[in-house]
Amino acid sequence: MTTQIHSIDEDIDDQLYNRQRYVLGDDAMKCLRKHHVLIIHAGGLGIEIAKNIVLAGVQSVTLQDTINTSILDLATQYYLCEKDIGKNRAECSLEKLRALNDYVKVYISKKSLSDCSDEYLKQFTCVVLTECNLDEMKTINEICRINNIIFIMADIYGVFSRCFIDCGNDPFTVYDKDGEQLKEIFINHISPEGTVTVAGDERHPFQDGDIVSFRELVGLENLNNCERTIKDLNIHQFSIGDISSLGGEYKRGGIAREVKQQIKLNFKSLNEQIHNPKILTIDGSDYWTKNITGEIPDLIYIHVIMLAVSEFKKIYQRLPEPHQMNQENDETNLLKLAQLHLNGLTTKDHSINENRFNHLLKCLVYTAKGSFAPLCSAMGGFVGQQVLTSITGKFTPIQQWLYLDAYELIKEISFEDEYNKIKLISPDRYQSLRLCIGEELVQCLARQRLFMVGCGAIGCELLKLFALLGVGRNGEITITDHDHIEKSNLNRQFLFHKQHLNQPKSIVAAQSARDMNNELKIQSYTLKVGVGSNDLCSDAFMCDQTIIVNALDNIEARRYMDSRCVTNKKPLIESGTMGPKGHTFVVVPYKSESYSNQSDPIDKDVPYCNVKSFPANIEHCTIWAREKFESTFHMKPSLYNSVMSQTNIWNRINNGETIDDLPKIYKFMKRKCTNWNDCLNSAREKFDKYFSNKARDLLHKFPADMIDDKGIPYWKLPKRAPTPTEFNINNNLHYDFVLSCAKLFAVIYNIQVNKERIYDVETNKNIILQTKIETWQPRNKIIITDPAVAKPVSTKHEGDISTDEWRFAQERTKDFQAVPIPFEKDDDFQIDFITTATNLRAHMYGLEPSDRYEIKRIAGRIVPAIGTTTATVSGLIIVELVKLCFSQMKDLPLSVYRNFYINIALPFLIASEPLACTTQKIGKFDVNIWSSFEIKGNPDMTLEGFIKEVERKYDIKPALISEGVKSVYAPWMPKASSQLKRKMDELLPHKPNITYSDLVVLPDENDMDVQLDSNVDATPPPIRYYFNS
Repeated sequence: MTTQIHSIDEDIDDQLYNRQRYVLGDDAMKCLRKHHVLIIHAGGLGIEIAKNIVLAGVQSVTLQDTINTSILDLATQYYLCEKDIGKNRAECSLEKLRALNDYVKVYISKKSLSDCSDEYLKQFTCVVLTECNLDEMKTINEICRINNIIFIMADIYGVFSRCFIDCGNDPFTVYDKDGEQLKEIFINHISPEGTVTVAGDERHPFQDGDIVSFRELVGLENLNNCERTIKDLNIHQFSIGDISSLGGEYKRGGIAREVKQQIKLNFKSLNEQIHNPKILTIDGSDYWTKNITGEIPDLIYIHVIMLAVSEFKKIYQRLPEPHQMNQENDETNLLKLAQLHLNGLTTKDHSINENRFNHLLKCLVYTAKGSFAPLCSAMGGFVGQQVLTSITGKFTPIQQWLYLDAYELIKEISFEDEYNKIKLISPDRYQSLRLCIGEELVQCLARQRLFMVGCGAIGCELLKLFALLGVGRNGEITITDHDHIEKSNLNRQFLFHKQHLNQPKSIVAAQSARDMNNELKIQSYTLKVGVGSNDLCSDAFMCDQTIIVNALDNIEARRYMDSRCVTNKKPLIESGTMGPKGHTFVVVPYKSESYSNQSDPIDKDVPYCNVKSFPANIEHCTIWAREKFESTFHMKPSLYNSVMSQTNIWNRINNGETIDDLPKIYKFMKRKCTNWNDCLNSAREKFDKYFSNKARDLLHKFPADMIDDKGIPYWKLPKRAPTPTEFNINNNLHYDFVLSCAKLFAVIYNIQVNKERIYDVETNKNIILQTKIETWQPRNKIIITDPAVAKPVSTKHEGDISTDEWRFAQERTKDFQAVPIPFEKDDDFQIDFITTATNLRAHMYGLEPSDRYEIKRIAGRIVPAIGTTTATVSGLIIVELVKLCFSQMKDLPLSVYRNFYINIALPFLIASEPLACTTQKIGKFDVNIWSSFEIKGNPDMTLEGFIKEVERKYDIKPALISEGVKSVYAPWMPKASSQLKRKMDELLPHKPNITYSDLVVLPDENDMDVQLDSNVDATPPPIRYYFNS
C-alpha cells in the first residue's frame, strides 16, 4: 500500500496502550503508527470513526469536511454544540479530537471531494467515506483500487446503517484471523495411522484444516517440529495422517500446538458489489449472496433502499422526506430507484415480500433526514475496527457489506401521527433524533430516572449517548464508580484526558457529559455497589428509578445489581467486552430471564499443586511468582507492622504470652536487611531457595526415574521433572532476578540507596559472589500432589523461639516500621521481579519462557480491551434502552428486543431474542423469577403464626426457613418446637429503620403440587416478611 511514512519512535507507551496491546499485539501496534487515514465528513458517524481511530494510535487522521454545523448535527455529533451552528464541523471538532491522543497527528481539510486528486489520496493508507452520494462513492473507490488504498464507505439514514469494505485489487493478507492465543494440548498416544489421543479428560480445541506442530515426543522424535494438517475425529482424538514412514513408535509425552496460517482474501469493487453483494448477516448464518435462493431477507431490501437513497441524494441534492414535510412525492421517486436495484439483484428463484419491502421503504423515507446516535456508535465502532484491521492485517476484515438497524423499534411507531406533531415543533438539538423515533419517545427519554453503575469504558460511551439522546434531562441520571482515573484508561475511556488523572471517574464523567449537553441532570457518587451498599441501592432508591444500566467489569457486582432489579421489578441493561468480543443483555420485568439465569464462564482456579510444585505452563509459573511477591514483600511486612504495633507487645512476648503469627514475625525480623549489601545477599539466598533447593526437594521425594506400580513414569507430561539451577553471575537472567529482588528488599526495609549504587554492576556482582549459601539438606515437608487439594492453612503458633533469639530480633528491629508493597501492575520494579522469577521457574521445569508483557498480563489479571468493541457494544445496548423506554408507553412483546454477541475480529454479530422467563406451578400459583410473595407481620407474630400464614396464603408447607445464610427454622434443628413459639422480631433482629426481611422458604415437596420441568428446582420466590404493618 502506498503511504507517506514519517520517521517515528516505535516504542509503545505501555501505560497508555496496555489493554489494547493485549488485543492487537506489538506488531500491529507498531504498524498502526505508520499509517495515515482520511475520513470524509465530520457528522455523527464520521466523528465516531475518527474518535476510535485516534484513540487506537495511528500516525495521523485527516478529517475532511466542507459542511457547516446545522441543528440536525447536535443529536449525533458530540463535539458540536449550539454555538457551532454555521461553522465548519471539522474545524469545531479539531481540538477535542487532538486531546484524545498526544501520539496522533490530527489535521482537517476543507477540500471538496471533487477536488481530491489521485496524488492527494495517495498520501493515505485508508480512505473512509461518510455522507456521500453513490457516484462519489464509486469514483473514490475506483481511485483507491488503482492506487491500492483501503476504501471504506459507511452511512446512516435514520435508524438504518451500512458499511462497505474494499481492501484493494491485490489479494489482502490476514496475518492473524482471530487474535486468539495459540491452542495446545498434551498427548496421551499417537497410533501408527496418525490418530492422536489427547491426555486427560479435556477435549481438544482443533478443527478440520487446522495445522499443528509437535514437540517433546518420545519415540516419535522425527515428528518433533513437524507441521501437520489435522482432521477432527471426536472430542478427544484427531488424525494427522499416516506416520509409519517416519519410523519409531510412540512411547510417551508430546505437545501439539496450533500453527496460525496467513489467509489471502480477494475483494471486489463497489460497482461490482452493488448488484452482487456479499453481506454479513446478524442471525448466525454467515454471509448472504444472491446465490442463496428463496425468500429475500430484510437486509436485502435495506441494501437496495439505501442504494436508492444515495442516488436520490445525488439527483435531488437532499435526502427524502415524507409528504407531511414537503409537497414532493419522495416516497414514489425513491420506490422507483429502489425497485431498479432490486430487479438488478434478484432472480426468478427469489421470493419477494412486497408488503415488507414497501414498509421498510416507508420507514426509510420517514427517518432518512434524521440520524440515530446509538447506530452512529455501533457502526462507528465496527468501522473503526475495520480501519485498524485493514491497515495491519490483524483480524479478518468483513467481506464486504454489513447492515445494522433499529427496525424492530420503529415498526412499532405510528410515523404519520408523529410527523404531524413534529411539524409544529421548533427544531432543537433533538431534531435529528425526533425524525428517527418521534416526539413522544423523545420526551419519554427525557423523563427517565436512570441509574448507571460503572463509569469505565462502557460507562463513558453510554454517558455520551445519554447526552445525545437527552436521557433524564427532565428526570435524573445517577451514576456511581469507586475507581479513579489511570493513564491506561485514556486509551478507551474517551471522556477522560491527561489532566483528569487520579480524579474520581464518576465526577469527571458526569461533568464531561454535561459539557456535551448542559441540559443533563446527573448525580454522581463514588460508592461501590454490592452487599453492604444498601444505602445507595436501597429499595426506596431502586423503586424511584425507571431503568438500571450496568457498566461493570466483575460478575459479583453484576449479579448483585441483577438481584436488586429482580427484587424491585426494574428493567436492566447489561453489557461487557473482552478484547474484540462483546455481549449485550436486556432484562425485561415479568417477561425475560434475568442476568443471573445465565451461566457465566467460570474462571477455573489453577490447582494448588500445579502452582506449588508441578507447573505445566507459563501461567502456572507466573501465578507462583506473583504469590511469592505478595508473600515476601506485602503480606509479611504488613503482618509484622500489625503485630508489632500492638500495645506492650515486647512485654507480652517476654512474658510468654501466645501471640498469633509470632514465628513468622520472628523470621522476618531475623532476616531484616540493614543496608544494600544485605539486600543483595538476601536476594541471592532467595535464588537458591526458589530455583535450586525446591527442585532438589522434589527430586529427593520423587526421583527423575521414578516408576509407579503400573510401570508408568511418575514424571510424565503434563508433569515435568525439575532441574536444579546453578547460579551463574554472568547469566543476565540470574543477575536480573537478584537485582530486582534486592531493590524490593530495600523498599520494605526502608533502606535509602542511590541509583548509581543500585546499578553499579561490577560492585553488585562482587557482593553477590561473597554471599554464603548454605548447603542443601533434604527436608521432610509434605508435598501436595492431588489437584483437588487446596492450599493448606498455616498454623499461627508453630515453632518455639528462645529468649536469646527474641532478644537478638528485638535489638535488630528496634523502632523499625516495615514498608509493605501492595501489588501494582504498572510498577516496573515489581514486574521486573515477577518476570525474572517466572522465567527462571519455567527454565527449571523445561518450559518455554515468556516475554515481560505476557507475564504482566497474567500477573496483573489484565483484561484485553479496545475502544472499537466498546463503542459497538454501547451503541447496540442503547437501542435496547430506547425500546425499554418505549415499553413505558406501549406494551411491547419480548420479540422486539435483541441480545447481541459480537466478535469484531472474525467478524461476526449475532442477534437473538431474549429468553422468556421460566414459569412453574408451585401450590396454586404460577411462579417465575418476577413473582413475589409477602406476609404482613406484627410485633406479636410468632414463627408458628408465620408458618400458618404461609400455608394459608400460598399453600406451602415450609420445611426450611432461612434469612440469607442464617437458618431460622428446620424441623430437625435442636429445640425446633420451642422456636415455633418465639416471636419473629426476636428471630430476625433488625435495626429500627429496617421494615422487612426477605426469607427463603423451602417447601416440603411431599405436601406440594409442583408442576415444572424436571431440570428445574421447585423453589418459591423469597417471602418478604414485613415486621410491623
